Amino acid sequence: MKPFDFVIVGGGIAGVITSYFLQEYKTLVIDKKGILEGASKAAGAFLFPKISTKSSYTEFINLAILEAFKFYENIGIDTHKKGVLILPRDEKDIEKFKEYEKYITLPFEKRENGFFFRDGGFIEVDEVREKIKVPFLKEEVVSIKRENNLWKINDLYAKNIILASGYEKVLEIPYINIRGIWGERIEISGEWEGDLDIFYHKKCSIAKIKDRLRIGATHKRDCLGCRENEKEAIELIQKAKEVIDIKKYKIEDIKGGYRAGSVDYFPVVGKIIDVDATLSLHPQIVKGEIPKKVKYIEGLYIINGMGARGFSNAYLCGKMLKNHIKNNANLGKIDTTRLFIKWARKEGEKYLKGKKC
Repeated sequence: MKPFDFVIVGGGIAGVITSYFLQEYKTLVIDKKGILEGASKAAGAFLFPKISTKSSYTEFINLAILEAFKFYENIGIDTHKKGVLILPRDEKDIEKFKEYEKYITLPFEKRENGFFFRDGGFIEVDEVREKIKVPFLKEEVVSIKRENNLWKINDLYAKNIILASGYEKVLEIPYINIRGIWGERIEISGEWEGDLDIFYHKKCSIAKIKDRLRIGATHKRDCLGCRENEKEAIELIQKAKEVIDIKKYKIEDIKGGYRAGSVDYFPVVGKIIDVDATLSLHPQIVKGEIPKKVKYIEGLYIINGMGARGFSNAYLCGKMLKNHIKNNANLGKIDTTRLFIKWARKEGEKYLKGKKC
């Protein structure tokens, strides 16, 4: 059997969008659960801007939002673009919002101590699954190794692998630490009062979908034992009550999953560095020296760390990864190299000592 050009490990939104971009190649997505299951299935899939003081992270997030809206609309996915009202969490936040206002670059209106953006909406995960078809194999990855200048994934062969497995590790990469951050999306029926022609973001995100309220939040770090439960659902409803007057409710659905977050919040995209070869070539990296050149593992890429904004970040990251693969385009802040340099300065000497033992 002819080897695949790319095998993408992970069928979440990052893997699906990456496969969409690489459809000119012989590509396969492999996942033990299915397409858009796990964290992607549990996502509220809200698309809304980020506000803060000036930062490259905020600029990236807001560019990703605009690009995602165009992408989903172009392929016929409803973005429910009703607009979002971002509200301060508390009195301290009210003061922070006054500072944030100076740095907002997207069109907005001031409302209720917060900011209303027309560029706010959400998408349905089932519609994405329906509209974006990708070649898929449901199978757990139990073995990845290099064999005869190809990658062998279980019994499959590929010229290239792209790791899009979220917080679950399928290969040990010393300098990349993707954390699982627990998030939930619930839906309730009942009676409530409030302007639900738009959606809201305060301590959680809230939108009216048909006769239900959808409430979502990513809210627990270091909680690998978390599971969907009614107690946490009620906590989300209490947060929503700070915005919407919910008079009575019935919990209709609870979905939970682990969003994949990097240590600096930026997505992690690009080639995987050969740690041993690079440290051998430039041992002074561990002392803080910036390497002039790094060595990469042949045919190994990653697209991960989408955080709580996977359905917006994945499109821009997937587009940038394709351009990187085809044209060696610069990935900027999302490139894996930034994590390697930080790791080498902090852990490099310890790592090298361990290798010598």
